[in-house]
Amino acid sequence: MTFILDTETIKVINLFETASQINVKDCIIMDDRIYILAREGELKKVGENGYILKSLEKMLKKKIIIFEYSKDVSTFLKNSVKGIREIRIRNEKEKTTIEISVENAFKSLAIGKDGKNIKALRQFLKRNYNIDNLVIK
Repeated sequence: MTFILDTETIKVINLFETASQINVKDCIIMDDRIYILAREGELKKVGENGYILKSLEKMLKKKIIIFEYSKDVSTFLKNSVKGIREIRIRNEKEKTTIEISVENAFKSLAIGKDGKNIKALRQFLKRNYNIDNLVIK
């Protein structure tokens, strides 16, 4: 699936990759947050460059949240959402929906403030896995 990134997003990706040495697959910018989808295997560099990420957050005046891409959508979700108990993938009428059961203690974290985390996950799933919807139970 092909998607187009705007100029601001491309600039943020270039700045992020240059400063952190983390290769980016996708990026979503929201009001007060930047969601980064790092390429597979790149998340290990976050620990090494934690201070750089804090500097980037201050410079961009946005919180940076990083997810790690995986070829397998279930692995991507398990790595991205804490407390997952079950993942179900349903195909109905040419649309694919993923339902995840999350422990109660982690539901608010999975959804995020004003639903921003789940919105970003839905966009990543649509753009990178061709998944139409994500439901948290």
